[in-house]
Amino acid sequence: MDQLKSANGDRGTSWIRGIVVAADGSPASVEGLEQVADLATRLEAKVIVVYVRHLPATALMAPAVPDPQFLQALDDQESAVRQQVFRLMGGTGAAWEFVVRVGSPGEEIASVADEKGADLVVVGSNRHSSLHNVLLGSTAAYLATHSKAPVLVMRAKAAIAGTVEVR
Repeated sequence: MDQLKSANGDRGTSWIRGIVVAADGSPASVEGLEQVADLATRLEAKVIVVYVRHLPATALMAPAVPDPQFLQALDDQESAVRQQVFRLMGGTGAAWEFVVRVGSPGEEIASVADEKGADLVVVGSNRHSSLHNVLLGSTAAYLATHSKAPVLVMRAKAAIAGTVEVR
């Protein structure tokens, strides 16, 4: 393993050389990007940001002609995420790339992590009901069970601050 200089000046080792981070524009995704930007800079790790254009099941059941407004919405969302990633990663000095895939987010993110030999996968998680997760699945849960690399699940700070302790 390479020797890296840590933030406090002493020498240490890091097994994290490549980080795949999922980006979808959600608050939890932004939190993940912010943390990865800091971590990658300190560890001199390469970051692969993955954006997945997800087509809902209803779009797949519709006729073969895609709705132009739906396609424009997907383009707009990708553009907004791309700008957000550039804002967060652009000035860090860390090596990074932006990868766009189409399909199931969990499967595509895991696939990119395998292809790139990622040492860590970072994904945001927004709280959903159990019924939502049963019907639609959870990207974080999928990655936790299918990724060959360790998975770090990020929550948005607002979601953490908004939780109430029940006694």
